[in-house]
Amino acid sequence: MRSAPNPRVLLLAWGTLSLLLCSLAGWQVQRSLSLDLTRQLNQQLPDKLALALQTRLSDEPLRQWLVNRLEQDLQTLNAEGGLPLVHSCSARVTQLMEDGHAPMAGAAARSINIAWNIGSEPRATSLMLECHYNWPVLLLSQSLLALLLVIIASRLPYPLSKPQRARIARLIAMGLPASRARRLASQLCDAQIAWFVRALSLNGGDCDAALVAAHAQQQLVLDTASQQVQIHGVAIKLAKTPFFYYLWYAQLRQQGEGWLLNPPVNRPDRAGAESLIALMETHGGHAKSINDLREHGLRAKKLDQNRNKIRDELVSALGEELASAYLFESERDLKSGRYRYRLSLAAGQINVL
Repeated sequence: MRSAPNPRVLLLAWGTLSLLLCSLAGWQVQRSLSLDLTRQLNQQLPDKLALALQTRLSDEPLRQWLVNRLEQDLQTLNAEGGLPLVHSCSARVTQLMEDGHAPMAGAAARSINIAWNIGSEPRATSLMLECHYNWPVLLLSQSLLALLLVIIASRLPYPLSKPQRARIARLIAMGLPASRARRLASQLCDAQIAWFVRALSLNGGDCDAALVAAHAQQQLVLDTASQQVQIHGVAIKLAKTPFFYYLWYAQLRQQGEGWLLNPPVNRPDRAGAESLIALMETHGGHAKSINDLREHGLRAKKLDQNRNKIRDELVSALGEELASAYLFESERDLKSGRYRYRLSLAAGQINVL
């Protein structure tokens, strides 16, 4: 499931977005007024300016009078609309009579450009729009809009990464509904998804149990009462004799380094056999296996056979990759030339009930 957003992050996002929206709204209002005023003035002023200046281009007092008159007429421009973001605007003349054509209208949010002609000679008049914002309305309206956008964004699902999409596809392929597959994929990392899938196939499709197994620690639990093991939260029933050999190796690992050297082919390990016999007799091992150990001792062949049985059963239940951490590691003993074996797990990862 998606985690709750950090309140500080939400507050920062709201403040930043409020400032951006205030700036954008102010710019948009000025641009709209500038374009509207440009349209109106381009309809009214060109003929009047040409008529007033066509014979008196060098008359400075007349030109100053025209500037003053224009600025006086454009001193108070009220913004229209249901939400007045500005109190009022005014325009000042920056250039009355430029040679050449005026720049394109709307090139800047505040610029107003009027093209006109004296005869065949193009002229241009430029004005600059100046607005006084209605700050309480502007800040309140854009802050509320920013708050709404932040709330909506915080409730939207995160974009899915490529691994997440792959996990969802894998879960859907197992028969899970798309909505549940999406929820589960957000709760599981790549390492956990393999355990979830394996546990789901072993427990009859129980998603809740599979989710518990996926989140379980890397631990081996051996239950002597039920004679089954739990690996990473996944219950596996072993055959009785391999279970006791597995339990025996687990106890050796708990007691120290856990290494057990295979006995020579012609000389069985009697002391090891006695400890394994005691374990089997205490917890209900097969009488046949107990008698074989008592008669022949602990032989290398039997050790190899039972390690292989353990490996085969774990790999059959979990697959090679997941089972590997719960199997045996080996090394050659330099003194005898024989191999010794122990469980790969650390002692702290083994729990015997």
